[in-house]
Amino acid sequence: MKKEIKVLNVLLDDRIGGAHIRIFRIARKLKERGIEYFQAVPNGNGEAPNYARKAGVTVYRCGLGTPHFIRNFKTFFLNISYLINFIPSIYYLIRIIKLNKIDIVHLHGLLNFQGALAALFTGRLVVWHFHEALYPKFLINILRPFTRFVADSFVHISEDTRNYYNTDSGSKEVIIYEPVDIKKFDPALIEEGKKDFLRKELNISENDIVLGSVGNVSWVKGYENLIVSMGTLKKKNKRLKLLIVGKILSTQVGYYKRLKKLVSSLGLEGDIYFLGMREDIPQLLSIMDIFIMSSLTEGTPISIMEAMSMKIPVVASRVGGIPELIHEEETGLLVNSDNPDEITDAVFNLLKSSKTRKKMGVRAREVVKKKFSVEDCVKGHEKLYKKLMKLTG
Repeated sequence: MKKEIKVLNVLLDDRIGGAHIRIFRIARKLKERGIEYFQAVPNGNGEAPNYARKAGVTVYRCGLGTPHFIRNFKTFFLNISYLINFIPSIYYLIRIIKLNKIDIVHLHGLLNFQGALAALFTGRLVVWHFHEALYPKFLINILRPFTRFVADSFVHISEDTRNYYNTDSGSKEVIIYEPVDIKKFDPALIEEGKKDFLRKELNISENDIVLGSVGNVSWVKGYENLIVSMGTLKKKNKRLKLLIVGKILSTQVGYYKRLKKLVSSLGLEGDIYFLGMREDIPQLLSIMDIFIMSSLTEGTPISIMEAMSMKIPVVASRVGGIPELIHEEETGLLVNSDNPDEITDAVFNLLKSSKTRKKMGVRAREVVKKKFSVEDCVKGHEKLYKKLMKLTG
């Protein structure tokens, strides 16, 4: 077996998300174990490549993209662009593979056809990684024979996503959970002075109770349900504040405007803060009393695990892999998605006792340390890559 294994990660979005964060957090440790990461992303202005380079990953941009369901002129022209760039992007990926003597092509996302074909044409090993549960089942069923033909191994982020995609490939499948940097997300490392500074910046008093959510502003996150719930909660507890931390995606500006209008209609302008993308996530989490995720669909969101690592009790939708993260009534509470009343009831239950919230938070961090650490994620990828290389001699 070669001394060093070279892996090309092919991603179809250059904005920071779960797949990118996983790569950032494990790249250096994999390098120490003889596995070097490369990355190919679409042309664009996304910030993910900059973070990848800081993690020691060589990044290439090319005309990667995904097909869209045609809903308007914009999606129509996006599909035209996709078709125009389809063959050139495959050719460019082949050049990257040959130039860097890539051993394994690690595909992220169901619609990663360009990466799959580039790997086939160059005879490379393929890991196909499924992160989200967004696609209709008929599409998954149509593509299943192709993905099985191409992939030497499948990676799922939870038991739920494995069932969702139903790849049914036995020993070719592996579940590797998202990695949490438990050293960075440690409440003991956050100085009280920093907490005071943040509260002052946000005009939040020491007596206020802070609810929070972290995730890009997108319809998938179901923020309208969280805002409606906040309207009900404020009627019974005037000390509540809500922080929504996440980038406003260019494709979701209309959704963001609708959220702002909803906030205004409920008279919550001084109580709900849209903070945009922030670098100080551990510090922001440290001033939250309850973390809430109101998503309509999810994989295994890193933001929940980071909140748990910061000893924060969680209220989250019972969707995707979230039930695999939250131990009901031990580390948090689960609610049905698209149901503001259930969010309200769960938050009220947690507000009754600070002692209960503290106990949940302590248990939550222990769960993360045992199951979702960066080291566990690194070991999972290392074992997978070396197993594949061993099988090929």
